[in-house]
Amino acid sequence: MQRLTFTVDSRLLRELGERLVGSPHIALAELVKNSYDADARHVLIRFTRGRIEVVDDGHGMTMKDFVDHWLRIGSTHKESQGSSRKYHRPLTGSKGVGRLSVQLLANSLEVRTTTSARRRREVVALVDWKEAVDAGLLTEAPVLVDERPPETSFAANSKTGTKLILTELNHKWTSQAFTDLAREIWPLQPPFRGHNLDPQSDFTVELESPFPGVVNAFNEQMRAVLDLWTARLVGEMIPADASAPTTPWPVQRPERDATPSKVDTGNDEDWDTASDFQESQPDIPGLPTRVVRLSLEHAGRPPQVVYYQLEKCLLDTLTFEIRVFTLHHRQPFGISVGEARKYLRRFGGVHVYDAGFHLPYYGPDADWLHIEIDHSHRLSRSRLLPKSLQEPDGQRFLPTNSRLFGVVNVNTTVEQRHIRAIDAGLAREALAIQVSRDRLAGTQAYRDLVTLVRWSLDYYAAREAARAFGEAERLRQVELRPAQRIERAEQLLEKYQGQLPERAQAELRGELRAVAKAASTDEQVQRARVGLLGALATAGISALSHEHEVAKQFRLLSRISVRLRRIASAPSPEIHELAEIADSLDLWLDRARATRGLFAHLLSEANRTKRDRFRAHDLIKEVARQLAPFARGTKVYVDHVPRDLRLPEGGFAEWTAVFQNLLINSFNATVQSPKPRIDVSGGAGEESWILLQDNGIGVDMEEAELLFEPFERRIDVAEERSAIGLGGSGLGLTIVRMISEELGAMVGFAIPDGEHSAAVRLSWRDVY
Repeated sequence: MQRLTFTVDSRLLRELGERLVGSPHIALAELVKNSYDADARHVLIRFTRGRIEVVDDGHGMTMKDFVDHWLRIGSTHKESQGSSRKYHRPLTGSKGVGRLSVQLLANSLEVRTTTSARRRREVVALVDWKEAVDAGLLTEAPVLVDERPPETSFAANSKTGTKLILTELNHKWTSQAFTDLAREIWPLQPPFRGHNLDPQSDFTVELESPFPGVVNAFNEQMRAVLDLWTARLVGEMIPADASAPTTPWPVQRPERDATPSKVDTGNDEDWDTASDFQESQPDIPGLPTRVVRLSLEHAGRPPQVVYYQLEKCLLDTLTFEIRVFTLHHRQPFGISVGEARKYLRRFGGVHVYDAGFHLPYYGPDADWLHIEIDHSHRLSRSRLLPKSLQEPDGQRFLPTNSRLFGVVNVNTTVEQRHIRAIDAGLAREALAIQVSRDRLAGTQAYRDLVTLVRWSLDYYAAREAARAFGEAERLRQVELRPAQRIERAEQLLEKYQGQLPERAQAELRGELRAVAKAASTDEQVQRARVGLLGALATAGISALSHEHEVAKQFRLLSRISVRLRRIASAPSPEIHELAEIADSLDLWLDRARATRGLFAHLLSEANRTKRDRFRAHDLIKEVARQLAPFARGTKVYVDHVPRDLRLPEGGFAEWTAVFQNLLINSFNATVQSPKPRIDVSGGAGEESWILLQDNGIGVDMEEAELLFEPFERRIDVAEERSAIGLGGSGLGLTIVRMISEELGAMVGFAIPDGEHSAAVRLSWRDVY
């Protein structure tokens, strides 16, 4: 019996590359992940027309590494290795197909790599993927490899690393492609890259290209995670010789625990318990009162600034920034809730930096601010805030470490000098690094640090409680849709999760997801019905305009016909009158086209069925253009609507119906104004809005709400309006509210500014 062996067709390279890697941006992301696994701290992607370079400062490859691992398709060395060799990072790949990404991206590849073990030799390899595929058998695919004196400079001017040069690219690269690339690799980077991090987490990726649009799209997506915050706290201890512009809030020092659970041994590992947090300040003379300036900013709202002070404070300098994240529902930038939570578990928490150097102990797993401890004790009141700042159940709104990114900056060298200047004998109580060099010693200055940073979070929790109770009161006055009630239930479940068994939480979340799915389906059907009904109702109202226009056009054509017959019977044509007749025909054509434009948004199937977040500026401008022939001199200005402001998700026909009715109402109100105008403005934030104001006859604000009821009218439509049939049915505002509420927006009359007499405000909360 003859002994044979399997052979592998070299076309499998292309097949594997397309099936296992799939898209070009995923292929390029695989190369960046290879750099991460190679313990690189910097990766540079250079992109020019027809060429991509991926350069890192990792450990590189020896000739043996290149032959045994890179040239071996399906190598399992990463799977058996488990973590990177130098920084012990968890490896991102284990299938051994990363190099197939290169084949998908380009037809030609050059590899240059140098290791620290052989700094005087550089491995250079050339691969022609077309030639490799044409070779027939994969084992016969040629790869040209050589070792030579090093001449390549790697990322961050490193002498070691790997450089991949891809030419003869197979795909066109756009800004969207690099956005997709960043979406694949952003979780590898730490959130605060302006600090000296521990090597394991220090990883940055930079894109260099002569095309600014490409670079901007990439950078925006790479920074996206830092823009998901819902609140930001920025604190700074003001200089000792400076005074606060207002009376600072006092920091309440809890009294000493009468029966402490254990004796403090002088380091924070023993001090990280709730009872030790109540350690009192020793009576040390000569210590000053220090003030911290705190800025609390909620996304889309201006920051609130408060000052608070700590008596007998041993700290001299302190700055911090803490961002709070609320991770439920859809997140911006295409980041899923699961991705964001996984990222927070890895990089979250509040970190401490000493003179710019990261102390490894502080992060997602260190409860040095006693947040998780207080949650476990189900505390409802802060031990630090004065009574006047407390809110009922305020501490229930204290965010957990898994919802925080924070950086606290101190300088132990400065602190030592500061304390010695006051009293050399107090040096033992100054801020200091433990012998282990990974954390701060549990001195009194450290307790002051914990107290001052934690005060800011307690203040945030109190303000959030006040906001939530105010929001709850507002919601009690508004009829909620099923999806909104489910969202409210999810928020309550998250708020009280520490008080429920894990199994009960899991079952409740499962039931909520099932109900949410059913409610979402019902809402989509209802929205489609209401949206189409509103659009068709608007079309019905507009049909009156169409009827009047057609009648006027018939009369116009009749007059033109009479004039033409008279000219035809005259001895000689009158050229001037023929020109007038041509002008009349042009006018008729213009008005006919404008009348048809009233229904243009209903003629397209896509406009009736497709849902999107349309740009408010462009849509309102288009509706104003459609209605221009019927404005009768009323100017519509939309320049103060931000170009990037997007309406809630809905159909084009629905939003067109909303703004057609609003503009028609304003046209009717301004018909008697000497210089009629409509000004539309808008803004984005936690609550986005559109404000439509006119200088017409105005609205009685005491009766304004009644105008949204069917067939309610407070103005008589002028004869010239009635002649063209625009408005006056008493249904326009009813349709506006009906559609708006189904699309998640609120609409109502607002107080106009001094230049206008009436204003309608459309607002919505951006949760997309």
